[in-house]
Amino acid sequence: MLKYKNTATANKSIGKSEFKDNWIFRLFKESEKRSVKKSNYFGFFFLYFAISVIRIFLVIYVPVYLLNILNVDTSQLAFIQVFVYFVMFSGPVLGYVFDRYTKNKKLILISSSILFLVSFLFSVLNGSNLGIFGLFLALNLLAQEFIKVGVSKMIIDHSSSEGVKDGNLAAINISSNVGSFIPSVLFLFTVSDLFNVNQWNGFFFIGFLFSLPIILSTVLLRETTNNPSVEKSIEQPEGDTISLGGNNTLNLILLFLSYLLIWSDKLYQFPFSSWVLTKYGEEGFNIYSLLYIVLILLNIGGWIIGQRISNRENNKINEFMTTKHLKPDLQNNNQDEVLYALKFSNRKRIIAITVGLYAVLTFLMAMSDFLFLMIIQGVIQLIAGVMMLNYTSLMITISNNGKYKTFTFQCLKMSYALSCVIFIPLGTYFSAFIQIEALFIVVGFLAMLSLIPLKLMKN
Repeated sequence: MLKYKNTATANKSIGKSEFKDNWIFRLFKESEKRSVKKSNYFGFFFLYFAISVIRIFLVIYVPVYLLNILNVDTSQLAFIQVFVYFVMFSGPVLGYVFDRYTKNKKLILISSSILFLVSFLFSVLNGSNLGIFGLFLALNLLAQEFIKVGVSKMIIDHSSSEGVKDGNLAAINISSNVGSFIPSVLFLFTVSDLFNVNQWNGFFFIGFLFSLPIILSTVLLRETTNNPSVEKSIEQPEGDTISLGGNNTLNLILLFLSYLLIWSDKLYQFPFSSWVLTKYGEEGFNIYSLLYIVLILLNIGGWIIGQRISNRENNKINEFMTTKHLKPDLQNNNQDEVLYALKFSNRKRIIAITVGLYAVLTFLMAMSDFLFLMIIQGVIQLIAGVMMLNYTSLMITISNNGKYKTFTFQCLKMSYALSCVIFIPLGTYFSAFIQIEALFIVVGFLAMLSLIPLKLMKN
């Protein structure tokens, strides 16, 4: 009896000790997570700041520089673009690598950041030689893929709930747009003579200098220290994903097609700024360049609105799940499936509404004067913020129901790469002999077609 009591007392003491150790571990993990979150916030800010600076150069100013200032051959440029944008198909491969093998991402991110900066500078300074321009532009896009896949891995790993997921997506996209202000301001003060090549080279070099903070961002990015044996028992309950069978594969394919078609605006994106200069003159282009800051702010507003709409809908779903009384035999087995279906259906509905509005506005662009065109562009940016938040969130939701989450997510994002390979070269080539207004109409029809695979996706 005495031995039994001693054993029971010892077991009780061990239990208290384990509880204390787990409690201390939880406090340590929470403190570490707060520190990592703060450091990553600044890291993400500097990283996406630099990427967005370069992105605006490539989208707004490089097309004008090539097509209107250097007068490069449009057919050759379109041919080179096909091969350049093929590097964006590396996303799924990189996603698989980050899922399986990469433990310390800092060296990869630092190397990619340096390549990103150097390749941009060499590409724009060799615009007259399309071969060299295409080579360095391809390296720039490849470096971007390395950086974005690494960040996507972090976002997916920390998407513990719909609110956290949407908050991460909104914060990153809002911070990324801050850097988009820089090129418009720089252009205003550095390029007084639109046809002076030396001023353009100075403009590009200053943009390169403003992108240097990307090196600092890779130093700030941190990951939590994992203890799989302990952390799994405390933080990761079994069965955190649900089995969707063939529906998940079908939804992956349909969402891929829908996302591909919604990016058909790449048809007119590259020649758009050149078309503005040609049709509305230097004054019109300068106004468009300055108004792009407003368009960026509206896009930020769209992401904020999208996050608030998402939070409101998620609260409704959570309230429904707490008040709806399921049968006892279904409470444990099907509750996750019901919750998944509700969130899935909600995302589809919001995407369908925003795509419909976007398609109508795209048709209106074909018959607009300059003022109305800029107003429509602003409204489109607002709607696009809501649309992209829900598209990306739906991608993450589907990707989380699988073993290789980052790989699956990058497969879905590959639809964007495919849209660049298809639509950008076609738009560049057709812009030489087809009016841009006709491309607006084509994009409107393709946007409407994107609703078909979205409708066929099964809850």
